[in-house]
Amino acid sequence: MEYIFFFLLLVIVYVYIGYPILLKIVNLKRKSIYINDEFMPTVTLFIPAYNEEKIIKKKIRNSLALDYPRDKLEIIVASDGSNDNTVNVVKNYLNDGVTLFESVKREGKNSVINEYLPRCNGEIIVFTDADAFYNADAIKKLVRNFNDKSVGCVVGILRYIDDKTSIGKGVGLYTRYESIIRKLEGRHGTLVVATGAIYAIRKELFTPLDLDVPNDFTHPIQIAAMGYKILFEPAAIANGKASSTAADEFKRRTRIVTRGLTAFVRYWRRYHMLRGVWGFCFISHKLLRWFIPFYLLVIFLSNIFLHSPFFRFTLYFQVGFYVMALAGIFLKRRLGRYFSVPFYFCVINFAAFIGVLRYFRGKRQVIWEVAKTTR
Repeated sequence: MEYIFFFLLLVIVYVYIGYPILLKIVNLKRKSIYINDEFMPTVTLFIPAYNEEKIIKKKIRNSLALDYPRDKLEIIVASDGSNDNTVNVVKNYLNDGVTLFESVKREGKNSVINEYLPRCNGEIIVFTDADAFYNADAIKKLVRNFNDKSVGCVVGILRYIDDKTSIGKGVGLYTRYESIIRKLEGRHGTLVVATGAIYAIRKELFTPLDLDVPNDFTHPIQIAAMGYKILFEPAAIANGKASSTAADEFKRRTRIVTRGLTAFVRYWRRYHMLRGVWGFCFISHKLLRWFIPFYLLVIFLSNIFLHSPFFRFTLYFQVGFYVMALAGIFLKRRLGRYFSVPFYFCVINFAAFIGVLRYFRGKRQVIWEVAKTTR
């Protein structure tokens, strides 16, 4: 039982600490990418939207204000069966260079991507969300990397507006931690997953998506399998609002894990996902992490039956950690980061636990409702 305890503990330490350190060491020998700030290909900004009447006007105005040549920037809003005032709001901007594609029936984001992306004119397709507002130079920073012909996908960074709730603090800290890992992976062109709010691909590399997989996870899988690099561009910045309730964040993280696992099981043979450097990064960054709640459960249960001063300490430490996490339910906005970290850690890992179980119970998710607290 001791061997199981220490083995699983080492896996967790490796995933959260050892892997980033290893990337840092390896990246001392990173390969150069030929970036050119003057490189400005034609670009399509693709905005899928479902019932976004509250924010679509702000998103369009933000898009029209981007610092990119207007004759080279196509702005497309693809409505996924919206039944509110989204379409009417978009129509007010058709004379300003915005294109509207409208699906009558709601079938999910990937459905409108598959249907309308072939009609886009840009050499580079930038995917974004209706609630992600770009810095003026975001597209310039993304596309300058495509000057290098070996680059197939470039991922920007989503910065969350400061939120004083325990979940908001946790999201912010976790995002900064993830950005460190993505930056290290991106230096070798082996970034594992994109940020749905801000990433770009070469249009010629687009492959239709299954409806029940995440586009920002599947595109890097497909493009890496073609032999192209996936980079991280921290200077390409989008701004958005974090979930401010545990329920919203729990639902979001559960959906992410279920859909990610769906993509992995379906594609790992087809795209050779476990091979090479990209495969190693995927295993370390995603595959092992999805199952951490199961490791934590086994560690806790095995610790109960292990008796020594060291194991008493580890048991008390675990109990104390989970008590601090539970405090997040009751203290909410009064939590400091020392409480918000355990709270958010437990929220996302319990969500991963449920997400894995949902997948193995045969549940899939094509469409979902966005969190109201992010709008």
